[in-house]
Amino acid sequence: MSTTPHHNCPDDEALLELAAGIGSQELAQQTMKHVAVCPTCAATLRMYIADLSDEQSLENLAIIKQLKSSTSKWQARLVAEKVVPKPRFPWLRVAPAALALAILIFAVAFGPGLLASYSAKKSLNLTAAAFGQRRPIEARPAGVAYSPYRPFAKLGPENAPSLEDFPVQLQEANSAATRHLQENSNDPRWLQVQGRALLWEATPASLEKAERDFTKALKSGYNAPSLKIDLAASYFESDSRSKNPNLLRSINLLNEVLSEPGLNNEDRASALFDLAIAYEKSNQWDLAVETWQKYLQVDSSGGWADEARQHLKDANAKIHPSSRIEKDPKEFLRLVSNKETPVLVDGYLDSAITSWLPDALNKKDDNSIKALHQLAAELEQQHGDRWLSDLLASS
Repeated sequence: MSTTPHHNCPDDEALLELAAGIGSQELAQQTMKHVAVCPTCAATLRMYIADLSDEQSLENLAIIKQLKSSTSKWQARLVAEKVVPKPRFPWLRVAPAALALAILIFAVAFGPGLLASYSAKKSLNLTAAAFGQRRPIEARPAGVAYSPYRPFAKLGPENAPSLEDFPVQLQEANSAATRHLQENSNDPRWLQVQGRALLWEATPASLEKAERDFTKALKSGYNAPSLKIDLAASYFESDSRSKNPNLLRSINLLNEVLSEPGLNNEDRASALFDLAIAYEKSNQWDLAVETWQKYLQVDSSGGWADEARQHLKDANAKIHPSSRIEKDPKEFLRLVSNKETPVLVDGYLDSAITSWLPDALNKKDDNSIKALHQLAAELEQQHGDRWLSDLLASS
């Protein structure tokens, strides 16, 4: 593409006003039409948009102030625009007819990378809309509007939904993913989109494929929390269908997501919801109650919150005096000896510290000593954590 300036290029003021979104709609449309065919002005526009980002440096401000267009009137409009929050690129909304032109400007000014990212994000939102229309899995994918859990009828070993069950949004997103993955089979964004579509289908075969897609995207270095939440959901849906479900893969990955700094509320809510469901499925009712309570601190209203409250009520009903016998060290040893039923160690740590350890040290209680060493072994196996083993070795 030629970088030679076109004739009648707009001056710096017009481009700067377009970047700031403070010019007239008529001038914005005229300038957009020119930028769409002029690489030089497109590059200048890109620079001005970067200059006018929220993180404004003193150096950039000084450069802008030196422009001949930095009159008091222009500066007043700029200040008004910055003081009153506006959309990042308000000039994209000048008129519906300008939308295609605006997209073309994005392609010229920002390159194909931004458009590819936008396209993948749009398709991921389409999968979210499909889950919002019908939610065939128990888990809550990130960015999904509430829909009650409504699994497909079990008509056969694959339990496959019929073609008319597939929402239009899901078909569109899956078609886009297939098309892009034919060009680049390792693009993690499109692998996530394709995996979401397979997760919605929710058959044993589709869940296996979804897990492969999510895992491949994660191994590529794409570490978006929503991707990990999707992968944990595929783990949960596959593992929970066994006779004696072992949900450690899902639980560990969701706890990893929740430990990430800067996690936004949407991803935190999804991870907490899915973690609480996994604890319920594992009969870890104390942990389920605790996690539902944390969830409702993040999301306290709406359909998801209502479902969470019902889960919390049901989980609390499971916790009664007779169910707490499992915190007895002898009962813990009995449960661990049953290899068919995995025991999640998280629910026993409080008892180990407050009861078993004092009894082992002061009363030399044999069951407490054995339970502590067994708990230490399980803790290392499930989480790779040796702190209890090291503590017992030093005692």
